[in-house]
Amino acid sequence: MLSTRLFSTLRSVKVMELKEVVQKLNQFAPTSLAEKWDNVGLLIEPSSPLQVKKIMLTNDLTPPVMEEAVAKETNLIISYHPPIFTGMKCVTQKSWKERIVTTCLENRIGVFSPHTSYDCVQDGVNDWLIKAFDVVDVRPIQNAMELHSNMSNSISCCVPRTQCDQLQEELSGIPHITDRLPPLSAETDDLMITVGCSQNNVSKVVNVMNKYTAQFIEVKQMSKVPKAGYGRGRIGKLKNKLTVDEAIQKVKSYLELDSIRVAKSPDINTLETVAVCAGSGGSLLKDVLASLYLTGEMSHHDVLHAVYSGSNVILCDHSNSERGFLKHLKTRLESQLPGVDIFVSAVDKDPLEIV
Repeated sequence: MLSTRLFSTLRSVKVMELKEVVQKLNQFAPTSLAEKWDNVGLLIEPSSPLQVKKIMLTNDLTPPVMEEAVAKETNLIISYHPPIFTGMKCVTQKSWKERIVTTCLENRIGVFSPHTSYDCVQDGVNDWLIKAFDVVDVRPIQNAMELHSNMSNSISCCVPRTQCDQLQEELSGIPHITDRLPPLSAETDDLMITVGCSQNNVSKVVNVMNKYTAQFIEVKQMSKVPKAGYGRGRIGKLKNKLTVDEAIQKVKSYLELDSIRVAKSPDINTLETVAVCAGSGGSLLKDVLASLYLTGEMSHHDVLHAVYSGSNVILCDHSNSERGFLKHLKTRLESQLPGVDIFVSAVDKDPLEIV
């Protein structure tokens, strides 16, 4: 009975070539979605052929994680953060990152890093993070751009805050225009609204905007347009309003954390909207109109600006805002790579501790 069970288990394990696995990974989140400054994709590639039957998922490829990968006979490590970010002039044993590279090559372990491409993609890290709450109308804070022949123009206008919803509703009646981008001014009574449309619909959009604004309307030609559902961060409306304390409990439960850091706005305790940015969200979240920001880290001055501009802030440390996504990723990859053994590192953790 034991030998039959063992044979069945071995037979169910599938072997895939590394290039085939990378192709599948890029189908989910093309590396073209990543930020220009990022270093993503296949970063360490042993000589061919490399057969992949065991994949480890980790947020950071640290020495303890590397030891775990070797001990568990891993063939490919998917490290959310790239272990190689800046250029290396040599690969010796002097630094821990150099030792990571040599250990991977000596043990024929490939390394793939998705980083900001997973932040941007639909059903990626930020879509996972905002699910700490029951939200609707979720959209990127900053859209990714793509080539699109039917969206050749960008039209922007300033509209009174009180008329924003009316304008959005009327614009939605015009076919083939992109969703408006979220307004990013928290300190004025007017909001900047931007839509993309075809050349044929420019006059229709301008006529609608003219009903709601006496200020400028700007029309620009574009080579790229927003890619629906893809982009940096996420913002959404809460189905049911929450207090700050209720939101805190939801975040701690969702991220499985005992402690988080909170900065409460003196003016806003009832939450209606939430904006999230996995990792470091200071620059992206600045002046976004949301009653709650959820991110890993922000600078002292960014937090001050947020709370006195009407937003509460929850910080859970950089990698704690990302690591939980790996369980979700494991399920997705198991459907894309059937038969390949995929597991999440047991020793990967945030370097910071609250003591």
